[in-house]
Amino acid sequence: MSGTVPRQHDEAAEHTDGVGVGAGAAARQRHLPTAATAALGVVLLAEVVVLCGALLSLWPILLALVAPGTDPASTTRWSPLGLGEWALTADVAMLLAVILCSALGSFVHAATSFATYVGNRRLYASWLWWYLLRAGIGVALALLVYLLLRGGLFAGSSGAGATNPYGFSGIAGLCGLFSKQATDKLREICDTVLSTKGDGDRDRRDKLAAAVPNGDQGPAGP
Repeated sequence: MSGTVPRQHDEAAEHTDGVGVGAGAAARQRHLPTAATAALGVVLLAEVVVLCGALLSLWPILLALVAPGTDPASTTRWSPLGLGEWALTADVAMLLAVILCSALGSFVHAATSFATYVGNRRLYASWLWWYLLRAGIGVALALLVYLLLRGGLFAGSSGAGATNPYGFSGIAGLCGLFSKQATDKLREICDTVLSTKGDGDRDRRDKLAAAVPNGDQGPAGP
């Protein structure tokens, strides 16, 4: 599922052509019910309101914590949307900004897809969990990218005070918006860092599929 919107069962729609009335009825039954569609739209709207409100309240605190000359161990109270108070250090505030911005990017992806497929009357029930898990996927990817960037580019620096909150927050938002591209980049990094010269399974002497002399076939399983 890549790009701006997911490709929702295009092949299922193609299979209904010429198959018969029964197959077409079965395909129509897979559409998300109207009540569930409305509920999902409300959830997406509530998500962007909460994310923007939390980010607006966090941002001044983050800028104050990472300002030059600020003690890295200093803490500041943060009350997200009036729901209790958290004592934030610069590192924790930076992580929260990454989480919020990546979730905001994921919202843009999910909301664009939702509006497109509802408008085309092609929103299928099988994709409900994709919309519900979209923010979590974007947040997880953004945190991994953030840790890689902090570990690789800022090793030995003075901590969160040496970071640029605008840059990292922007990257986090892009990870949420373009999770497929972020996953591909992480795969490239993993292939580079964990590259091997040989194939471990192929070079192992005690392979599962051992050669049997005289053309006899061995057992199918272990």
